[in-house]
Amino acid sequence: MVAGGAGEPTPLLEALVDAGPTLRDVEVFVGLSHTDVLRRPGAAELSLVSFGAMGPLARLAAQGRVAVLPCHFSDVPRQLELRAPGRVVVVVQVSPADADGFHSLGLAVDHTWELLAGARAVVAEVNDQLPVTTAPRVHHSWITAAVPTSRPSVEVKSGTPDDVHRRIADHVAALVPDGATLQLGVGALASVVAAALRDRRDLRVRSTLVGSWLCELVASGALSSEPDAVVLSEAAGTQELYDLVTTRGFPVRPVGEVGRPDALAAVPRFVAVNSALQVDLTGQVNAEELGTGYVAGVGGQPDWLRAAQRSPGGVAVVMLPATARGGQESRIVHRLHGGAVTTPRSGVDVVVTEHGVADLRGLSLAERATALTAVAAPEHRDSLGGRP
Repeated sequence: MVAGGAGEPTPLLEALVDAGPTLRDVEVFVGLSHTDVLRRPGAAELSLVSFGAMGPLARLAAQGRVAVLPCHFSDVPRQLELRAPGRVVVVVQVSPADADGFHSLGLAVDHTWELLAGARAVVAEVNDQLPVTTAPRVHHSWITAAVPTSRPSVEVKSGTPDDVHRRIADHVAALVPDGATLQLGVGALASVVAAALRDRRDLRVRSTLVGSWLCELVASGALSSEPDAVVLSEAAGTQELYDLVTTRGFPVRPVGEVGRPDALAAVPRFVAVNSALQVDLTGQVNAEELGTGYVAGVGGQPDWLRAAQRSPGGVAVVMLPATARGGQESRIVHRLHGGAVTTPRSGVDVVVTEHGVADLRGLSLAERATALTAVAAPEHRDSLGGRP
């Protein structure tokens, strides 16, 4: 089990990839990677397991090289303990130990944290450039083997937004009131949504993954000044973001804690904003696979959206461009044809495209179809027919 995201122990993952042809009786579980390690030739020789096929895993999944566990992000520890009882080896990245022998997990706390206590062994990259944050600490006695390194944290680019992204972002921003608590991920679309919120005030953030957009919320004065205004599991962006998380002491907490639906439901005006690959005319969401195969994952989407629905004044938002393949395909579809229903139609309040907002709250199936057709690309509306 290799820690992912900004917590990836990259040199140790490189060693596993390079040894791929010799590891015939070993499965390697990897999640979201922000590096190119899984693009190395040896990665195709590994027996890979994941909760999705994000980033560099998409190509390997298309080749049939990744066994995908279709589970919620928060459920990964339980799934792995059931898959390999007593046989889980955890590979993590930590900071050097303090005077009491404790290492910090730095910028990312994923499902590895919950697996440490019961692991058969723990192998750690001890990186002397990893910042010490509020993340949970790992005592040196837990570590079976350690490899010292010295390297900066990987920086993650958000991508280049275009006019479609900006139009979607403007529609989403209109749904976020002052004083809201926001869940938002990373990428070009997330960054422009945050930019569109620069005039808001007293915002808070609860998100397992935050990007450099957080810096913009701070710079614009949109973010609350409260010490716990931001609670996260992973920061993935620029060095400016990492410095912000470290100096402000934002709580960096385990996935299971940050994304607890029961706790989030008690937060007023909780706005969950998630992306999708397709939405059908009943409101079902596919955020996992296309006709070409598995390209993403369940992640925390169903949990976030359901929590937002239960929050007083909250709203569960799904956003996506209206078309794919240069406008040739509609992403608002009559029926999902990827085979995956990531979030059921009962779990979505609002669907946003560049063409507008389909507010599904209180609508019947027939009314939903009409509303969703209205936010599809104009050239594809006739083919949808406006009927579920």
